[in-house]
Amino acid sequence: MSGWRCRSAQTGREPFPERLPHELNHLVLTGTLLEKPHGARSPRGDAVTMLRLGFPVRDPERPEDLWTLARCGVEVPAAIAKRSVPGLRVGAPVLAWGQLSDREADEYGDQRGVIVAASVHPGGLPDPPPHLFLVRGR
Repeated sequence: MSGWRCRSAQTGREPFPERLPHELNHLVLTGTLLEKPHGARSPRGDAVTMLRLGFPVRDPERPEDLWTLARCGVEVPAAIAKRSVPGLRVGAPVLAWGQLSDREADEYGDQRGVIVAASVHPGGLPDPPPHLFLVRGR
């Protein structure tokens, strides 16, 4: 036995490993909404809304310098999108957090990373911050 124990999946989906520490694979992203949100489908066929966020990346050797401007897709499940996406505006700041996953991007089977959102907020970090965040100085 591999040491992983899984609960039986009543939904017909692959069960999530119980022994995986719950604190692993959590991402927080703040960026600028680059384009209008659009509808898409998750790998299971569920309706989702896709966001494209852009953000600056510091040079690792000279933190005062810009290294590049990066982009990341955020896949927002329908229930979260219904309450979060209407408040988002292209060019405005967005805070998103969730888990990193990957999706097939083209006919060659290449993959791209996306954040599967647990929450999305217009603007910066809400006050008070969610309990998942450790915020310096608080």
